[in-house]
Amino acid sequence: MLIGLAAVATIPAAVVAAEVYDVVTLLESSVAIPPALVLSLLAIYLGRRARRSVERTIGRTRGRSLAATGRILGYVGLYLAVTAGISVITYYVLREFAA
Repeated sequence: MLIGLAAVATIPAAVVAAEVYDVVTLLESSVAIPPALVLSLLAIYLGRRARRSVERTIGRTRGRSLAATGRILGYVGLYLAVTAGISVITYYVLREFAA
């Protein structure tokens, strides 16, 4: 679940950093997209692995809802990373063809 939270928080944190600090522009904050993508995929993988582990023990161990929450956060982070990637690519293409 912590990796899922990190995946979801990566892109908004980069945008806030771009807004607060004058050193980083919004386009430069797009370097947060690959880490968000990697963290999201890792959260999805670990959530599925934890769910299988709970199923193998026939529910004797706890953590089924925690695994589901981590997996859902991974999917949300993946959505954010893909959406941010598409928006950066669109911005780049429009800027190149507008010149």
